[in-house]
Amino acid sequence: MDRAWLERWSTHVGADESSSALLVNANKVSSIERIPWRLPPSKSHAIRWLALAAQSDQKVVIHNLAHAGQDILSMRRCLGQFGVRITDLNARGEVLFSGDDSSVNPPQGTVSWCVEGVGVAGLKLPTSVLDAGNSGTALRILMALCARLNGPVTVDGDASLRSRNHDVMAGALEQLGVKVARIEGGGNLPLRIEGPWNPAGSLTLDISTSSQPTTALCLAAAALPSSVKLENQGIGVSLRHSELTKSLCEQTGASSSIHQGELHPWAPRIDGSSIVLPPDASMLSFAFLAAKVSQSLVDVEHVPEARDALGHEVLFEFAPSFGLQLKDSTIANVSGGQHAIVDLRHGNDLITPVAALLALAKGGEIIGAQHAAYKETDRTLGTVALLKQFGLDASFTDGRLVVPGGQQLRSPAGLVETYGDHRMQMTAFVLAMGCEGDVLIEGADLHEVADPEAVQRWQAVGVAIEPLFKQMQ
Repeated sequence: MDRAWLERWSTHVGADESSSALLVNANKVSSIERIPWRLPPSKSHAIRWLALAAQSDQKVVIHNLAHAGQDILSMRRCLGQFGVRITDLNARGEVLFSGDDSSVNPPQGTVSWCVEGVGVAGLKLPTSVLDAGNSGTALRILMALCARLNGPVTVDGDASLRSRNHDVMAGALEQLGVKVARIEGGGNLPLRIEGPWNPAGSLTLDISTSSQPTTALCLAAAALPSSVKLENQGIGVSLRHSELTKSLCEQTGASSSIHQGELHPWAPRIDGSSIVLPPDASMLSFAFLAAKVSQSLVDVEHVPEARDALGHEVLFEFAPSFGLQLKDSTIANVSGGQHAIVDLRHGNDLITPVAALLALAKGGEIIGAQHAAYKETDRTLGTVALLKQFGLDASFTDGRLVVPGGQQLRSPAGLVETYGDHRMQMTAFVLAMGCEGDVLIEGADLHEVADPEAVQRWQAVGVAIEPLFKQMQ
């Protein structure tokens, strides 16, 4: 099964995207006065709650999943392979689909999912490869969940996820007594994981490039056969995300000592058997950029609370520096703005759209985001390359992304490369709204990783957009 699966995929990052593109013509964008903007559900919250609900012994309803991105759907699909039943509910709480839980797209009218938990010992050994798609968070959590099982499981992802290094997570599992091996002929992925785990009491974890291994181990700790102490190495990044994980674990019954790295087994219990997901605050960056590029008012349906922003609350802080105002739920261009130094140590997903905002405003620097090099692509140098395609200058040296201000967009000369990265594609998509003529953007459906409504949102206000699914030359 492993070799047959491997041969179905290319390890080249761009292989999945090179055959599709978005053709955008935004010549009429200057006539748009207001843009309605609905944020997708937070995939960070959704993926964590799905893992906890699956390990409970309850039926848990998770709300605000009407426009779930592919990362969330990948987690759902893989939980189904573990034997966790998930059904779709409409606004009246009625079941819409009760058949194959591995369905890629929930039926129209879905607003909530009902997760039938199997308990901490109830996950079944999957009989096929767990494909995490584009989601690094889902992959690491799935790897940790596999550790408790008595038998081998193969985990994989798309070409972008295959290009990323997973050694920290693999090494953590090996310290727990789990066998981790690369499939012959592959690279970073696929991996074969074979438990069950046998913890020795402590585990050393490098937290300098990602918080995802911490998240994975905390969520899987519910089924630990004995307690484990996490000993951290390096300066932590994206700590809002790992703190969210620990808080959700404590909320469902884990010991408060989880915040000090002490992992003890527990039986997850969700009060009220119901969860309401917040909107994805990181996606608000594209609404900000849309207001700047189109010079239109952007009306956000539900602005995230700062407590749910996971490090992306810097957008609220720096809006005036970008020459923007967020009042109530409307983003507007205002006079002024100033040179800004934006620290993205705990919000590196914002690096590309924030760099574009700085270029179109008064300029500035992005610091603390070196670990963005370990995302879907190297977003440090990738951001510089993407902006250059739109005539915007930036440079990355010594951990600082420097962006001059007062720049003007220029229409790209050819196909805009997005490097298989959905946040690169979404930044390019919005920048195209400020260009004359047609703009061709690589990766017609990359935005569906996190924001399935991105294309329809612009089409609804009159922008001509055509997905092209053919081999690009």
